[in-house]
Amino acid sequence: MRVTFWGVRGSFPVAHPKVTRIGGNTSCVALRAEGAPLLVIDAGTGFRHLGRQLRESEFAKGKGEGALLLSHTHWDHIQGFMYFEPFFKEGNKFTVVARGDHDRKLKQIFQAQTESPYFSYGLDSFKAELTWKPVMEDEQFSIGPWRISTVRLNHPGVALGYRIEHGGRSFIYMTDTAPYTEQWLEHGFHVRKPEKDPEALDRLRAHGKKLDAFTKGADLLLYDTFFTPEQYGQNPHWGHSTPDEGLRVAREGGVKSFYFFHHHPEAWDDDLEARVKSYAKRFGSSDLRIDVAREGETIEM
Repeated sequence: MRVTFWGVRGSFPVAHPKVTRIGGNTSCVALRAEGAPLLVIDAGTGFRHLGRQLRESEFAKGKGEGALLLSHTHWDHIQGFMYFEPFFKEGNKFTVVARGDHDRKLKQIFQAQTESPYFSYGLDSFKAELTWKPVMEDEQFSIGPWRISTVRLNHPGVALGYRIEHGGRSFIYMTDTAPYTEQWLEHGFHVRKPEKDPEALDRLRAHGKKLDAFTKGADLLLYDTFFTPEQYGQNPHWGHSTPDEGLRVAREGGVKSFYFFHHHPEAWDDDLEARVKSYAKRFGSSDLRIDVAREGETIEM
């Protein structure tokens, strides 16, 4: 299993001299394995760059097969969707997977965002065959030899985390989630309002335990480290987390590698690298590697 980071930034893409080492494109991660279709998680602006790289592959010939797993459909996770070159090549086949608990069907969500006056062309411009697959949390399914599980994340609008297994290795994509400690995040706009009701607190604890169990024994956990602990203290209702919470989950679950991901737009390279180095010195060990997701980097698992 090979994991490549094509977009590592959160909220919006950043073009700035201080992000050149880690990258400024929004969320997109690709997984490849021998004999398996291309698997991509999220379609931020990094998705466009992945599409350009695939010019030298079977996708350029209209013989490619892949799947796109979406954590959710907030803009920073779909900004590259309409610019993905393999979608415009007849013969390519893709399965688009996202959470299905919506008032509209999954395809309709994308159609609405590409209609005039918001966009100059729509989904009917694609020549590839797209199959739309809605899923829910706690669901398990397969795409070729990939074995995929889902979990509910604590984010406005609700997001999905994915556990992907192949060849005895396991990779977890867990971004856009706040800890299940203070506030239950669901649909609509949220303000800071810590839960007081005992039943609501029990629900938070139950989902927190489910999230912890989801990571057990994973080889690599890619986690939302958008906030420092100080920033999270001011914005627990935004639906993002901290390195401290992610590392708690990783250590308790026996995770082998933990990667910072979904970086804050103004977390500059120097700051991020110093932060990761500090956490690695304090919490890293021979049993737990701590590192930062960098655009263009590939990890062999």
